[in-house]
Amino acid sequence: MWVRDHLDGLFTDDDFADWYPADGRRGLSPARLALVSVLQYAQNLTDRQAAEAVRCRLDWKLLPGAGVG
Repeated sequence: MWVRDHLDGLFTDDDFADWYPADGRRGLSPARLALVSVLQYAQNLTDRQAAEAVRCRLDWKLLPGAGVG
C-alpha cells in the first residue's frame, strides 16, 4: 500500500505516447510496465522473479491500475 500511495501518478501512459504507434494492436499499459521495472530494480529481482511477483504477490497486484486477478 505504501508503494501505491507514494508512486501513484509517477508514470502515465501519456508519458510514453510518442514511443508507440497510433495504430496496431493495443498492448499492456506502458506506465504499468515502467512501474514494474522500477520495483524489479528496487528489489533486485530477475525477469522471471518479477513476472512471478506480478502473477502472485498481492502487494504488486494492488499497484495503480493493476487490479486483482
